[in-house]
Amino acid sequence: MHEARELLAVREVAHAFLLAEQPGDLQQFALDRVTPLLGAQFSLVMQLSSDGELLRPVAQHEWPAPYRAWIGALRVRVGDGPSGIAVAERRLVEVVDLFAQPELETWHEVARELGFRSILAAPLETADGPIGAVAFYFADPTQLSEDQRTLVRLVADQLAAVTDKVRRVDALRRANAALADANAQLEEQAREWSQRARQRARQEQAMVEALQRLTGPMDPRDVQDRLRAVRTLAEHAARLLALPGPATPLRADEVDPRTPLRTALERWRVRAPMLPMHLVEPTVLLPTMVTDAALLTEALELTLGLAACGACTADGEVLLAIRVERGFLALSVAWRGQPVLEPVPATETGHVAWSGPEHPNRAASGQLPPDSPRILQVRPEALEWAAGSPYATVKQAVATIDLPLVRAMVQRLGGDLRLDAEAGPDAGSQEIRLVFPITA
Repeated sequence: MHEARELLAVREVAHAFLLAEQPGDLQQFALDRVTPLLGAQFSLVMQLSSDGELLRPVAQHEWPAPYRAWIGALRVRVGDGPSGIAVAERRLVEVVDLFAQPELETWHEVARELGFRSILAAPLETADGPIGAVAFYFADPTQLSEDQRTLVRLVADQLAAVTDKVRRVDALRRANAALADANAQLEEQAREWSQRARQRARQEQAMVEALQRLTGPMDPRDVQDRLRAVRTLAEHAARLLALPGPATPLRADEVDPRTPLRTALERWRVRAPMLPMHLVEPTVLLPTMVTDAALLTEALELTLGLAACGACTADGEVLLAIRVERGFLALSVAWRGQPVLEPVPATETGHVAWSGPEHPNRAASGQLPPDSPRILQVRPEALEWAAGSPYATVKQAVATIDLPLVRAMVQRLGGDLRLDAEAGPDAGSQEIRLVFPITA
């Protein structure tokens, strides 16, 4: 009858092993079934610490009630006592009568308090080494049979196996999660690369078309003027190619937004003294921008050049302004005279999405205003000039590549380029806004 009960317990433990999702499920089940079969007073499962030096309790059966509240603080050093020796020497340790063994004298007081005299401890082992121990405590000196020892070894193997299984499943879960994150990052990177490739293709096409117009046989300008225009185009194309990529860190300067506007304005007042240019500064305190000041100034200077071309008429003028709206700052460059920019048809651009890298302002303030941004292009006729024109020097300093260059710079700074929705290609005035998110 006793052997039948042991066999039934083995079957139940094996079944529980198949169903267990956490080590604690099987640990408690095995202790509750096996401890009474062995005639033990109480039992304990201990787990080895990550440094391999200490054992701590993780499951117990009928631990003496007066000491149950402090069981969580119990620690057994590997190599010390029956459980510690079982782990250190990786073998079954059986103590028939603790008080009959002088070498275990340090455990006598603990045994008297807890009320046991005999111990059977078995290590929990996996292919990677010991991971803990299971110990059964008896109130009287007890000599176990070989079948009982076999039962304890079997239980120890099952406990070790389920712990190892759960650890491996957790490791696999973590690896799968990391792989999913890596795949998502690769897909996002591929989308960004594809978008940058399309943007670069548009920029290169703009350069080719501009070069064809400047070197074509129907161009009425003289050779020197055409050479100057080609040189300007080449210089600005080189600036586009030299633009820092996403892997190149930008400076993170605290910038008063008026400073780069004033700098760009002064440079163009020297180049085009015949054009009236005004900066309308707000009277309120402006927030600072965290950005690359030199790159922002360069983008504004190129934008102001496009505006100067538009103002090359008898009553033309350029107006610069700063606006703050709902956590976003817009640097406005507007002009009155002739239209310079026109939207690229939607069939050519498709959906416009962010293509700039992450920027500290964008991370802090979220996305830009929900207006639909428009991809713009320069009207070729806006850059044409006649021999002897007072505006020839202005238009010679601007190229059709300047707009893609400004767009790339602004997006690299974490912003967006906008055309006033009310300004169409036939309008007498237009406005370009460089929009950036700002911190509160």
